[in-house]
This record gives sequence, structure tokens and C-alpha cells, in this order.
Amino acid sequence: MLECNRCKGTGITVLEAFTSSFDGKSYPRTERPCGYCYGAGEFLAPSFKEILDLILSARGKNKGKVKTARPEFARTILADRAYYVWRMARFHGGADVTMPMAASMNVRGDPYRDELDTMADAVARASFGTDLAAANRWGSALGLIPRDLPGLPATAYSGGPVHDGNKPDEELAELL
Repeated sequence: MLECNRCKGTGITVLEAFTSSFDGKSYPRTERPCGYCYGAGEFLAPSFKEILDLILSARGKNKGKVKTARPEFARTILADRAYYVWRMARFHGGADVTMPMAASMNVRGDPYRDELDTMADAVARASFGTDLAAANRWGSALGLIPRDLPGLPATAYSGGPVHDGNKPDEELAELL
């Protein structure tokens, strides 16, 4: 187990007292359970099998591939991690190359984020055949790579589509 990066193991988020510069209203100091570790103060190591069970198709022609629609589940640490891996795999694989802001926010306090990134890369390679689509599109746009890499999906190139049509409603702000 590792401590939460947000609350530093306390399980509590503290909002110090302040006076608003907008309307002059004063707000008292408040404490509430940390929204990243759900008040636990720490994180267990990820269960990669449980994450894969939530994000991969279990039958049909897409068996073992990333689900096209966002998996639906109640917010828990496991669900936040599964959503992050699902979204990052789609990002790196080229199914949706818009910046994955919502997914990144869900695991902001997770000390195992590097392991989740490694898993997302592996899932992208297995499901989409590459983990370089977003790197090519954004690297080219930012001038970080001199020329486009060949053989990637259309989403990997400037002027190509940005997603496969399966964008969850809560992620539509990423298109702005």
C-alpha cells in the first residue's frame, strides 16, 4: 500500500478559512474525506485482472479488445483506475486522440499512476495494434517529432478524425 498523493495519507482534504475577494463573504475552515482515495488515505496496488475484466469485451468478434463504449460502474478506486486505463488505451491506440482530461483527473491522487500508464500502453498495443497514435498526432502538432510516423490509424495524423464516434457524453468538453 502507498499513501494517497493528494491527502498524504490522512484521508482528509482541508479547505482553510478564507474571505472571497469576489463578494467579501467569509468561509470557515472545513474538512472532508479525500475525494481521490475516498477517505482511505492509501491505495492498494492495482488488480490488473479486475481492471481488464471491466474494460475488455468478453465475447463476440471483439473478445479481448477494449470496449467501444465507456464501461459504466459506480465511482470507486477500481472504477477510476479502470476508466483511466480504458481512456488512455483509446488515446494511445488512436480510437480517441482528444486530450484525456477527465481520466487524468480521476487518478490524480493515485500513487500507482505510472503502473496504470504502462498497462494502458500494453492494452492499446493489444487492442489497436499501436500505442503511438496520440503521440504522433500531438507530437507533430507541437513540433516535437519532425515527421509523421507511417502506418498509424487516420486519427494519428493532422486533419484526420479525432475519435471513433464512441465518445462518452461527459468527455464532450475535450472537443472544445
